[in-house]
Amino acid sequence: MSKLSLRSVVPLVAGVFLLAGCSDSQQGTALPGPGAPSSGASASGTSAPAPGGGGTASLDPCALIGTADLAQYGKFTGPTKSDLGSGARGCGFLRERASASDERLTVSVNVRDQQSIDTVNDSGGGKINGHQGDRKAVQAPSPPNGCTLALAVGTTSRVDVAIVSTDPTKACDIASKVADIVEPKLPKA
Repeated sequence: MSKLSLRSVVPLVAGVFLLAGCSDSQQGTALPGPGAPSSGASASGTSAPAPGGGGTASLDPCALIGTADLAQYGKFTGPTKSDLGSGARGCGFLRERASASDERLTVSVNVRDQQSIDTVNDSGGGKINGHQGDRKAVQAPSPPNGCTLALAVGTTSRVDVAIVSTDPTKACDIASKVADIVEPKLPKA
C-alpha cells in the first residue's frame, strides 16, 4: 500500500469493523486512549514551520497546530501541554460543547523523540502503513472512538496526531486532515 493514501483506506477499515463484530474473549493489553491532555498551557494559533535538518528533540508540539487550524471543527480550548515521558511530549485541544448532547472531540499532537512509526501500538483496530504527503505514516484506529496517525520524522522519531471522537472512522478522517496541517511543519529527514 505504499502509493495508496491513508485517507482512501478509511472506508475499507470501517467496513472491516462493521463485519468483525465484538467479542468478550479478546486477548491483549488495554491501553489508555490516545492524546488525553493533562496540564499546562501555551499560546494558541498557528506557528511557522519547524526548521529542517533532522530530529524532533527541539520540536514543540504546540508550534505544530493551533486553535485557528481547528476552526472548521468548532471552537477549542487549549493548548494543554503534557509530558508523556520517555522523550515524548504532547499538546492537546478540546472542543467546547454548547450542551451536554454535543459530540466530544479531542485533538492532540504528540512528539516522540525516541519512537519510530514501527513502534505504533495496535489498539484494537489494526495498523495501516501508508504515506501522508511524501512522508511515511501509520494509521492506527482505536475502537470505539479514537485514531492515531503517526508521521515519520527520520528513522527514529515520529509525530502523532491523535483524535478522540464518536467513532474511529470519523476520528481517522479528522486525524488525516489535521496531519495535512502538521506534516509540512515537520523537519525533513
